[in-house]
Amino acid sequence: MKDGRQLNIRDLDQVSKDHPVAVHHRGGHTSFYNPKAFEMADVNRQTPNPPGGTFDRDSTGALNGRVTDNAKSVFYRVGNRQSQTIENSGLDAAPTALDREVAGLTHISKMFARYGVTSVHHEGGNLPAMQKVRANDDLKHRISYEASGKELDAMIAAGIQSGFGDEWMRFGATSEHVVDGSFSERTMALSVAYPGTNYKGNVATTQGDLNAWIEKVHRAGIQINCHANGDVAIDMYLTAFERAQKLFPRSDARPKITHCTLINDDLVRRIKALEAVPSLFTTYAYYNSDKFSFYGEDLMKRCMAFRTLLDAGIHVAAGSDFSPGPFDPRMAIQGMVTRTGWDGKTWGSNQKISLDEAIRVNTLNGAYNSHEEDIKGSITAGKLADYVVMAEDLYSIPVDKIKDVKVIRTVVGGKTVYEG
Repeated sequence: MKDGRQLNIRDLDQVSKDHPVAVHHRGGHTSFYNPKAFEMADVNRQTPNPPGGTFDRDSTGALNGRVTDNAKSVFYRVGNRQSQTIENSGLDAAPTALDREVAGLTHISKMFARYGVTSVHHEGGNLPAMQKVRANDDLKHRISYEASGKELDAMIAAGIQSGFGDEWMRFGATSEHVVDGSFSERTMALSVAYPGTNYKGNVATTQGDLNAWIEKVHRAGIQINCHANGDVAIDMYLTAFERAQKLFPRSDARPKITHCTLINDDLVRRIKALEAVPSLFTTYAYYNSDKFSFYGEDLMKRCMAFRTLLDAGIHVAAGSDFSPGPFDPRMAIQGMVTRTGWDGKTWGSNQKISLDEAIRVNTLNGAYNSHEEDIKGSITAGKLADYVVMAEDLYSIPVDKIKDVKVIRTVVGGKTVYEG
């Protein structure tokens, strides 16, 4: 909002009083609704918060329009959503869902190449579309595919384990199984209250349900991946995996912790003991610095803790969380080295890392994250010829200029997939 305040129910009431209106945060954990939407969902000021979510209220106890995490589900079951037809598509024939997926993946693959990204851990997606894009020779990047839902169940039923596939498309870890809320949207589960509030964030599951899910997937030989931002959620995840590993020991399992944002000394010790692979926000240090004041410097010293995790000998990897965060590795590296945002403010400077380390996190450690460090992640004889040519030497320019260095060429498998 231009005046710096948060969107509210009164703003959306001005959009329409007759139709339900929703505004969704790009992170996916919070939405804002108008009074008509609340009416249709049968939510009012007396409605209690469900487990793992909130209907936020103003100082008088009235709904303020903001809804977080699990509380959003009631809105999915009411109202109508427009579907694409010939009439509203502007085309001679309405594209099928597969056509749209193929077009989207073809486009984003070109964008990955343009920004120097050669391998991506895909959070779900459309496998038939990916195969069609590859068959069309339009796939410019390698895919570690992260399955969930029916696809994951089918993998377990068929005995397909992580690693199945080839150097272009391979089943990797699971999609991120959500344990808590969002860092940028300020709903992640903390052991202390958010500064100035009594709120400690949202836990999206129970320990019992998390234990059962992790045991099932771990026994199937599939790499576990959970979305765990706050220290409470990370603790729950590690507890569940420690239990699964005790029941069914597996060597080199490398449980993936997506985000792993707020850590403490005990969590670091346990992450190291399990040989887990945290995948931390990278571009956020630059891109989301205006959000950090909601946590304060004391908590930010333990957020996106690359320095602490690397010093502990942990293979911490890069996570853009695209589309909530930009995927540009140049922005990521600059933010990791400087901890300074677009607004010129620096938070958690104790977690700065060197340029060498930032490059490794975005390359070799990413390959380690998907058990592919033997074939990618460094320019080494015998590995895949995936590399990027930059217009300038990153080591000879000011660190606050890294994000602006031009990508001259991106090469995947020895083939130029982008030239600028």
